[in-house]
Amino acid sequence: MSDNGGKDDVAIADYLEIVERRLEYAASGQTTRSFVLDTTDNTRLDVILGQFPGIGLFRRANSLTAHPTTQGLTMRGVGANAAGRVLVTLDGVPQNDPFGGWVYWAALNAASVGDATIFSGGGSGAFGAQALAGALELRSAYARRGEGFVQGWYGSNDSLNVMGRTSFTADKLSVSLMAGYFETGGDFLFAEDQRGTIDVSAASDASFVAAQLALETRTVDIRGMLRYMKEERTNGLSLATNSTEAIDASLTLSGGADVDWELVTYYRTRDFANMFVSAREDRTVERPVLDQFDVPAWGAGFLARAQFEGLEFGVDGRRMNGETNERFRNLGAGFTRQRRAGGDQWILGVYGEYGNEVGDTAYSATFRMDRWRTFGGERVEANITDGNLVREDDIPDRGDWIWSGRVGLDQRLTGAIDLRAAAYKSWRLPTLNEYYRPFRVVNDITEANPSLLPEKLYGLEVGLDYHPLNTVQFSATLFRNWLNDGVGNVTIGFGPGFFSLGGFVPAGGVLRQRANIDRSITDGLELDGSLQLQSGWTLTARYLYARARVTRFDARPELVGKRPVQTPRHSATFAASYKGDKLGVNAELRLASNQYDDDLNTRLLDGIATVNIGVSYAVTKRASLTARAENLFDAKVVSAVTADGLETLAQQRFARIGIEIQF
Repeated sequence: MSDNGGKDDVAIADYLEIVERRLEYAASGQTTRSFVLDTTDNTRLDVILGQFPGIGLFRRANSLTAHPTTQGLTMRGVGANAAGRVLVTLDGVPQNDPFGGWVYWAALNAASVGDATIFSGGGSGAFGAQALAGALELRSAYARRGEGFVQGWYGSNDSLNVMGRTSFTADKLSVSLMAGYFETGGDFLFAEDQRGTIDVSAASDASFVAAQLALETRTVDIRGMLRYMKEERTNGLSLATNSTEAIDASLTLSGGADVDWELVTYYRTRDFANMFVSAREDRTVERPVLDQFDVPAWGAGFLARAQFEGLEFGVDGRRMNGETNERFRNLGAGFTRQRRAGGDQWILGVYGEYGNEVGDTAYSATFRMDRWRTFGGERVEANITDGNLVREDDIPDRGDWIWSGRVGLDQRLTGAIDLRAAAYKSWRLPTLNEYYRPFRVVNDITEANPSLLPEKLYGLEVGLDYHPLNTVQFSATLFRNWLNDGVGNVTIGFGPGFFSLGGFVPAGGVLRQRANIDRSITDGLELDGSLQLQSGWTLTARYLYARARVTRFDARPELVGKRPVQTPRHSATFAASYKGDKLGVNAELRLASNQYDDDLNTRLLDGIATVNIGVSYAVTKRASLTARAENLFDAKVVSAVTADGLETLAQQRFARIGIEIQF
């Protein structure tokens, strides 16, 4: 892949030959990174995004082993959250799960996505209610006339990945079809000396098919997408399985002469099932403890916006609906109770943006107003044998207005140096999952909380961009973020014992509940530099310092001064890449300092250093070979640790070889 650093000015070579109109707006003062993905490298996007310090999933595990409900994206050390605090869009359509906010990365890889732009810092424009800490904008890799490819690779743990794309074009109409399949035997999640007879590898398989349509008429450009994805996983124990089926459909209309306009509509469904299992008797016996046998969800939304003379006005809305149907309370003879919990949400917002340039100064201002509502909430529990109710919560409907905004400034100091500054407020509505769904990891239990308040993020930043030559770039950004009412998992008590909130907690387990933490502050420094050499090599270095800590929590004052979970203070990436006529090489070192796996800062995860390397070789103009190894030296990466010292391993060495043929 190539990275142009600080500005959103990448032209995507893989786009359709027909005109594809897009409305684009990059606020002044905002740190952006745009990069084109190497479509011969069929790597999942969450793995690729790890090259940018501070961007990753809830834990250190990538999507090959991370539980689907922890695959939300975080950024800039604001504080990790399983639901994610970053808005992810593909061709303008939100990809965050309508029930839980996480992202299914199994169908998002370099071969299916043409380019990406990272917007760091809170956003408040289109769909701004989800862009609390930033946004990731993805664009599909459309095929040109007559172009297509098939590719595949085989790797560690009997892993196999095959994918293909073809297109059909006629005049100003183009249809692209894409399909992919992945399977792996998976790694064991625990070291050999901590495993028992019940432990199995984290095997998984995933498949997807997608169709994209683009049509240009005299007055309107039309783009449509339909995608189906299915994923099956085993999470380290034979009974700990989950499955997901997802359907996404979207339609985009755009046009304009004096006024450019765009209308985006979408509908998405999710059908999730999941089993949580407890290991007992020195990991020789496993017992199902929570069977989420049916977790249906759907989401629908729209965006309408127009641009003219530096102004953009828009309105967007979305509706989310979901529930969990689950069996629980297994005392050894099977489940004795059943629970139904869920509800509805909608968000409707209007926004306006203005940007202009006067001489060497560019400035922008954005203001957004949202109305949110969560309603229809329920939590009903009954005995399975006789159907008698044992719990029926009266969950009131809630709603409010909330504003967000951003002001930014870019000042050219010299021909090579730009100064930028920004101030912003952004927000995020807790997901239906956070409101209503309890979950369990090993013996640790986390309860839902229907009384959660929206998260609010306030930020200030100032940065300097230095571009003396086209081959040299350097940027530095200082920032401070205040996160008010951030949703975190707060410790209630330790097992063994019975708690009225969560029931019985076994030995070595912890009971937590999602709660709003009054205020956390993150002070940070981002450094980003690259140097292109005439020999074809490019050297890149990136560093993030993020000093995050809880500064106010009236309900739990003992947490003040503690670091948010899964938030390293230092992270860095150093890379060297070579691009020749036939040969391509990329070597990368990723570093992260220690971090904590609990709110009390008692479960310390050591710092990590991993090395990735990749090689590609063009055998002919239409055929190429690839080889890649992630965590080449198999460094120990611990993503989670229990109270009794059980360490979950992640990012274990993974090597593969592949081939791509274009036609």
